[in-house]
Amino acid sequence: MKHKYKNSFHIEPAQGLLNDPNGLIQYQGKYYFFHQWNRFNTNHEYKEWGLFTSTDLVNWENPGTALVPDLADDKDGIYSGSAIEHDQKMYLFYTGNTKTKGIRKSWQKIAVSADGKTFIKEPQGIETPAGFTEHHRDPKVWQSQGKWWMIVGAQTTENVGAITLFTSTDLINWAFQGTFYSDPDLEQMCECPDVFSLTDEVDILTVCPQKRSSNEEIDLPVSSYAGYSVGKVDYQQKQFVPTGEIQLLDQGFDFYAPQSFQDDKGRRIIVAWMSRMDEEQEKQCPTIKEGYLHCLTMPRELKWEQGQLRQVPLKEYQQLRKDQQTYTAAEEVIKNQQTAYELVIDFKEEVSAFDLTLNAEANSLQFKDNVLQVSRINWVSGEKEVKEIPLESLHKLQIFCDTSTLEIFINDGQFVFSMRNFRTRSSSDITYKHLNEKGSVVFYNY
Repeated sequence: MKHKYKNSFHIEPAQGLLNDPNGLIQYQGKYYFFHQWNRFNTNHEYKEWGLFTSTDLVNWENPGTALVPDLADDKDGIYSGSAIEHDQKMYLFYTGNTKTKGIRKSWQKIAVSADGKTFIKEPQGIETPAGFTEHHRDPKVWQSQGKWWMIVGAQTTENVGAITLFTSTDLINWAFQGTFYSDPDLEQMCECPDVFSLTDEVDILTVCPQKRSSNEEIDLPVSSYAGYSVGKVDYQQKQFVPTGEIQLLDQGFDFYAPQSFQDDKGRRIIVAWMSRMDEEQEKQCPTIKEGYLHCLTMPRELKWEQGQLRQVPLKEYQQLRKDQQTYTAAEEVIKNQQTAYELVIDFKEEVSAFDLTLNAEANSLQFKDNVLQVSRINWVSGEKEVKEIPLESLHKLQIFCDTSTLEIFINDGQFVFSMRNFRTRSSSDITYKHLNEKGSVVFYNY
């Protein structure tokens, strides 16, 4: 099933449309990555949960369907959610979506499995609390202070983004506790909330604010992004207390609906849907001709270092490396026909300028005057488009190029640029300029 744009180390569906990662968990020695899936078409008209499993986070199996919309309170879609393990059972929490005569109603639902294969839905459902619209979805559950906590993305009846909070002692019956977090920066709706600790000092809240055209019960074009806020969960007041503004999680073109989990190595790992495509980009996405659409990002480990959130590639990906080539000249053209590779550029010290092109100049990275620019070719317009950030210094780049994706890690994960990247050129040559004397460029074929 190798098509022109089929990735070699990113999760993507054999058919249909994939979007949000859901229910990320390590259960009985195996990693489970559920995801939103329309297995029938490459549009968003149907949602169930698909599943990929792995023992090493690099090689994946695809068992297929895990949850389908077959109840009265989830008949119009199994929307996003999370997973936890308790008493050797896996509990899935998801949003059941219904529409009757065009009117939306949401329920937070539960399914339980004793083997990771068969999931039994509980009859209970959590209704949307007063003061919020039925844009109420994406439950994330965790345990603390001797009880279970659930946050849900929400929209107030005043058309403001928010996150609601529920608690439970048995994982089945839940009590509404009020608003966990609300802020004008959440725009008009908040999707896919997640909260976790990386150190004792700070907690991280990840959010996906949406700016909607209306708060009516119809779906309209939205603009949205994935961000995070640093702060602390106040378990007595049952609120998240931020210490700063919401910041972008990823600086690139395609990153949304991230979700995190902790594995048995104690790592906090995050994965996102690699898309922020608008309607026209989806319609013209080159993979549609092959019957599938979208993929997930590589799993990344989250770390809190020197007062900063960092995202770093998993060490497991090093097992894919082969045919290492090392370059130390100030400038070089690296002849390359591979569509999947890794590039590690270590300057060993701060540099003031650097130029890099990838995939026969289809992509470029330029650092000068304390600005970092990354580009790609837009597959709808055919024009070059650029993302840029201010950057005080540059000392390391780690780049993962797959057949139709690109993920660029800056300064050991200080910033990341993620994007879909549909190349039309036969060559994948790499060029660079201004490598410093202590620096090296290491190329790995995948």
